[in-house]
Amino acid sequence: MAGDEIEKHPLEAMADDAVDAGHDGKVTIGDLVTSFGDRGFGPMLALVGLIAATPPIGAIPGVPTSMGLLTLLMAGQMLAGRSQPWMPKFVACRGVSADKVKKARDKGSKVFAKVDALIGQRLEWAAGRAASFIVALCCLFLGLMMPPLELLPFAAMAPAAAIVMFGLALTARDGVLMILGFAATAASATLIIINFESLFS
Repeated sequence: MAGDEIEKHPLEAMADDAVDAGHDGKVTIGDLVTSFGDRGFGPMLALVGLIAATPPIGAIPGVPTSMGLLTLLMAGQMLAGRSQPWMPKFVACRGVSADKVKKARDKGSKVFAKVDALIGQRLEWAAGRAASFIVALCCLFLGLMMPPLELLPFAAMAPAAAIVMFGLALTARDGVLMILGFAATAASATLIIINFESLFS
């Protein structure tokens, strides 16, 4: 989908591109990286966070940890100055059937449209290059939080939601959403502090 469309309707555009990215009846992470790559890290961060934040998928054992590790991989690349994501072969080949991706797109289309209506190019100064560096640092922190928070029912959805906000903010250049992402990161940190003893004792 054209660049202006993914900025105006990021979730709908990402869902459509995910459906179109598949080959031989399967959509792999590598297919998605190829499809989203020229748009930077925003779409992939949003997708990874969305997977971990959406019940019941996000409650499946191992999913939050896996998405946290992918977040760490992308955040590290952002800090290293890469313009688009890279995935090792053993990660890139992972995927699901194209039919499941299409069903998920169709099922979520109304929700995606409603969320996209709330997103736009606002306070662009808060979504610029300097903010992207801070986002990378926050995503490192959020990715590290997801494995231990998986031990608490649905708790990993908090950092996952922050990752979704950052991904959409980078994609749509939405400074308001970027600021909300920073607030959600602070809330996730508070969750870790409150549950520190039970998580790490």
